Amino acid sequence: MHLTWSGFFDADPGWITVGGPDHLIYVSLLLGTGALLIGCRGWVRRHATVVRRAVAGVVVVQQVTLYGTYLAQGAGVDDALPLHSCRIAILLGLIWLLTRWRPALDVAFYLGLYAYASFSYPQQVQPVDNVLGWSFWVNHAVTLLLPVFAWLTERWRPTVPALWRAFGWFLLYYLVALVTNALTGGNYFYLRDRPVAGSWPDWAYLPGAALATLALFWIGYAVARLVGARTGTWVESWSGGDETGAGAAGLRHGGAGLRRAAPGHPDGGAPRPGDGG
Repeated sequence: MHLTWSGFFDADPGWITVGGPDHLIYVSLLLGTGALLIGCRGWVRRHATVVRRAVAGVVVVQQVTLYGTYLAQGAGVDDALPLHSCRIAILLGLIWLLTRWRPALDVAFYLGLYAYASFSYPQQVQPVDNVLGWSFWVNHAVTLLLPVFAWLTERWRPTVPALWRAFGWFLLYYLVALVTNALTGGNYFYLRDRPVAGSWPDWAYLPGAALATLALFWIGYAVARLVGARTGTWVESWSGGDETGAGAAGLRHGGAGLRRAAPGHPDGGAPRPGDGG
């Protein structure tokens, strides 16, 4: 890897290989950042507002860089629209960072589960020494780690009603992606150049992809619930329809605003001694 100014903005740097050095760097940075977030959760909780604003600033820079680069390189609408699932998830995450509006984070969490696939089996991803490679990493890393941040600082948890709402929004997005691909020749949601089951006919692949997405949402919810149960941090939901995250203030003042905490958490899920916060 030889980083040069011209290479950093190269419009055709080639794609990284699965299991190659660039792939391993991206995954290592994700795991390292996640470990830092969890390991320093006490500090993160005490400085949640500062962290939230800083991450919002990073996302804004990433978005401006991404679409500014596409504009400078003359990318067409078949590639440059915000119609990949993780591009939508990061925009919803930004909305939550700026407003703390819970429904935005709910949908960002479920739709952003595809970012795990992007890190596990990257397709058409630029290398580490390219601006779009770094944009990829910031986009997908924030998408995956933002729910962890909200879990630690807002007592946010995924819910089954939110899962169904997210799937409803996904179906709308799915329809838009199909129409846009037909009109522009694009590959949004990888419905043309398919990373798996590429030989399947449309009548089998398209409903199969939608059902696989619903299964992925349920797996994401189940894993989150399992992690919460194993760590004693599962909280069912906020009461009173609080969708702004303001219920966290009630938590910090005696646990008010929680409907039910996990067994072993009589304080309503508030940080315990030795829990880092």
